[in-house]
Amino acid sequence: MEVSILSLSTVPAPFAVDQETIADKVIEMLSLDPEKAGAIKQLYHNSAIRTRYSVIPDFTKDRSQWDFWGQEYPKTIPGTAQRNDLYVVEALKLAYEAAFKALKSWGGDPHTITHIISVSCTGMIAPGIEFDLMQLLKLKPSTERLGINFMGCFGAFKGLSVAQAFAKENPKNRVLVICTELCSLHFQAAQTADNILGNSLFSDGAAAVVVGADPQSYETPLWTIHHKGSLGVENTTDKMRWEASDQGFIMKLSYKIPVILGRKIDAFIQSLVGPHLSYENCDWAIHPGGKSIIQGIENALNINSELTKASWDTLANYGNMSSASFLFVLNRLLELQSSKKWTVGVGFGPGLSVEGIVLNRPNIS
Repeated sequence: MEVSILSLSTVPAPFAVDQETIADKVIEMLSLDPEKAGAIKQLYHNSAIRTRYSVIPDFTKDRSQWDFWGQEYPKTIPGTAQRNDLYVVEALKLAYEAAFKALKSWGGDPHTITHIISVSCTGMIAPGIEFDLMQLLKLKPSTERLGINFMGCFGAFKGLSVAQAFAKENPKNRVLVICTELCSLHFQAAQTADNILGNSLFSDGAAAVVVGADPQSYETPLWTIHHKGSLGVENTTDKMRWEASDQGFIMKLSYKIPVILGRKIDAFIQSLVGPHLSYENCDWAIHPGGKSIIQGIENALNINSELTKASWDTLANYGNMSSASFLFVLNRLLELQSSKKWTVGVGFGPGLSVEGIVLNRPNIS
């Protein structure tokens, strides 16, 4: 039974800030000396990111008007509870907008949605986002709900995998998957290497898909899910981690990640796509975890940047939105109107974990 992505929507957070402005704000708010300020400017300039989005308006205002971070930052720093309070409010708003758009573009009756899955790693709420969305979207009270939490940047892959399993149970099942990430809530003041890198990359956004089998006359399959794969890289649990602190979540990011992935990715992708599908005949939806990650995958697979344009564009226009990013890349592929039948998706996350998916465009011969 073939399972398809039947609709796709993306929604960035409401406040857009260009990367150069963020660099200037970071230098100002942390009172960095000229040498560190120069390094920050260079890092942000070389990131391949032009714009990032946040649910926090402070970076769009003068420091005298800062509300969330406060005018005394970093003498006083918002705690995890304060950050999570904002997550509870803003994540639901963003998730609702993405889910509403996905349902509208799908064209079916929301009452026929049988399952709703929420994916997130940037906040804590119980009952989860999926429970509140069920009521806001006026889904049936009997809609089955699932929260996939703290999977990190590959969360969308797990959401699609579970959605595929639900769809295979019954061809009438329709599964709504929403990825919502508010990474900017976890900006860190301590100038460790991990924090400096994380502060330069992450952004806020939400994306949603409707997944199902046996498409009806009003449904237009965007991709069918052909194959999936997973890899847990041994002895790498210290290379990428999400850790809770009293001042938000702290991302641990090793500079060795691109090198480790470069060593493992070719064999993984070969096992994923099989011997009969050439890399050049595929679109590549690489999770835009950062410039060095995309470049490392390109070099390891010997593919050129034209094949990964959707990933580069997503990184430039939005930064890294954790689990939502992969769906933004798929949306960019639709915008680019590619004529390629096959799409290979690959994402990375804590573990160090690698997730892959092969998608087929049914409307392309």
